[in-house]
Amino acid sequence: MVLKQVRVIQPEAEAVDLPPRRELPGKLAGLPLWRQVVVLSIWPLLEQVMNLLVGTVDLALSGHLEPQSTAVAATDALGVTIFVGWLMGIVNGSVGIGAGALVSRAVGGGRKAMAGAALGQAVLMAVCAGLLVCGLLFAGANAIGRVAGLHGQALAYCTIYLRIVMLAGPASALLFVGNACLRAAGDTRTPFIVMIVVNVVNLVMSVTFVYAPAPWGQHGVAGIAGGTFIAWLVGAGLIVIALVRGSDAVRLRRRRLRPHWHTMRRILRICVPNLLEILGGTWLATFIVLTIVGRLGDEGLIGAHMIAVRIESFSFQPGFALGIAAATLCGQYLGVGDAQRAKHAVRLCWFIAMAVMTLIGLLFIFMPRPLLGILTHSTVLLDEATRPLQICGFVQIFFATYIVLSQAMRGAGDTRTTMKLTYLSVFIVRVPGSWLLGYWMGWGLPGVWLALCADLTTRGLLFCWGFWRGGWAKVRV
Repeated sequence: MVLKQVRVIQPEAEAVDLPPRRELPGKLAGLPLWRQVVVLSIWPLLEQVMNLLVGTVDLALSGHLEPQSTAVAATDALGVTIFVGWLMGIVNGSVGIGAGALVSRAVGGGRKAMAGAALGQAVLMAVCAGLLVCGLLFAGANAIGRVAGLHGQALAYCTIYLRIVMLAGPASALLFVGNACLRAAGDTRTPFIVMIVVNVVNLVMSVTFVYAPAPWGQHGVAGIAGGTFIAWLVGAGLIVIALVRGSDAVRLRRRRLRPHWHTMRRILRICVPNLLEILGGTWLATFIVLTIVGRLGDEGLIGAHMIAVRIESFSFQPGFALGIAAATLCGQYLGVGDAQRAKHAVRLCWFIAMAVMTLIGLLFIFMPRPLLGILTHSTVLLDEATRPLQICGFVQIFFATYIVLSQAMRGAGDTRTTMKLTYLSVFIVRVPGSWLLGYWMGWGLPGVWLALCADLTTRGLLFCWGFWRGGWAKVRV
């Protein structure tokens, strides 16, 4: 038997055509991930510092008024007014987050018309919301001060400051929403430059109205408010010019300012849960905590509380800047259909934020008094604010986790989950803990801050869990 050798011919492997990996457009095109993070975070970091300095300059001027009794009353008043002004920022920020989620995905997907529509409707909504919110705050200025526990000279200062600053509310709304849309489109430099001008105007005009000879100066708290009023108007004018000139990614056009209900609904679908989260889960809860502080009994506690908050704010500015980078990259990578790279970008931002904020927390622990001395020379305020600032230094790693991961989830449009997690932590830990430790157990302001830091720790753990579940990658905007 002759065995024939049979040659088996293997079929050639079929070529698998994989879709090419799409790159982000504009300034981010072709950059490695770490450079994308740097490009998107460095200017927002500087911008956040500029935003913070507007209120910090006002607080510092009030803390150095003479005599010391006036400084204590003015600092208490501005502590409440800056906090109330945060309400206006919450509304503006929510509109900005809703529009930013649409803009970032549209830019990532190369849909310029959609980005322009989102920008135009966001500007329209911001101005309308600014008129409504600031009108309510103007009318209720005196009542707000009373509810916060102010009386006498501090209450009068609170009313004066709020009513002057709220007149510039629509301009402030336009400024912050315009900045948010530019950042979502990848232009993080222009908002920073605009905020430099805002701060210079605020500093020059406020110092002039307070310290210059009459009639230009010697106006006290009213002069501080007047400087802020002028600064917001200048900033709004500059951001309108920047938006009209536009860029390759997004530009404000007159026809986009006409109401377009479909685009508005898409923005509202994202911004309303975020508004409810920040308004109820953060602002209202923090205002309740402020009223608890106001009822602890000692003069200057509200001012000390807000001074500690203002100094602590310098720790989370890097976190917010990296959160903005995480939100932008998350939205744009989801826009090109690459959820995996979106996750990698968020992780990188998160790790950097934890490292930076932990280092700043060490300064709070070991150098609290020199930092607080930047804002006041009052021994009463310095003594009361030292221990709270030290306490918050220990939880910066959890604070960084909450900031970056929550921003990333909002950038993806998953504002419902962020709202639920925030409410869970705030109303189980922050509010009852502040009353229990600060008021009922008699631990005073340090007890309140222990509860606040317990809330930040809880939120960090909750958002870590929420991000790893991955539902944010499937949200439709």
